[in-house]
Amino acid sequence: MTAKRAFVGITGASGTIYALRIIEALQNASIEIHTSITKGGLLNAETEFGEKYASYKEFFNKQGLKNVVAYDEEDKSANPASGSFPMDYYIFVPASMGFVGRIAAGVSLNLPERAADVAMKERRRLIILFREMPLSSIHLENLLKLSNNGAVILPAAPAFYNKPSTIDDLINFTVGKILDILRINNNLYDRWNR
Repeated sequence: MTAKRAFVGITGASGTIYALRIIEALQNASIEIHTSITKGGLLNAETEFGEKYASYKEFFNKQGLKNVVAYDEEDKSANPASGSFPMDYYIFVPASMGFVGRIAAGVSLNLPERAADVAMKERRRLIILFREMPLSSIHLENLLKLSNNGAVILPAAPAFYNKPSTIDDLINFTVGKILDILRINNNLYDRWNR
């Protein structure tokens, strides 16, 4: 049996830690990871992690990620840019509103945007974890357009019924919800139980 594959696209919104955690969780579920980070995503990661990255390769290496296939965002001939390349899941985390707007309009200027376009045209599982607030009517219309075309839309919004005590608890809740949607068993968060 062939291992399942996931494409994790990292765009320029805040919340790079969500992407790293979802990659780790998917690897723990024996899923092959393909990924790309945009220039905006890289700049945001530098701000969030307090260090500079000369390239996307250096970013992934410094995060200690092993066994991931990382692509330059400009490489629109990479495997995930083609619908003939089997991919089970497409997860965009964090997703900026610029990214959302472009894919809602059918515009793909880089590999993550093209991969999202492929997911929609091939009717594959597509998850968009956006991180923006407040949302304008344009943002809401774009998110609705994507939802109407099969994307699952998640805000980066943790719960508090499970009494989180660390930032990791907040991140794990959101990542656990993504895994739930993908029907991947996990115990990343305490589930509702009254």
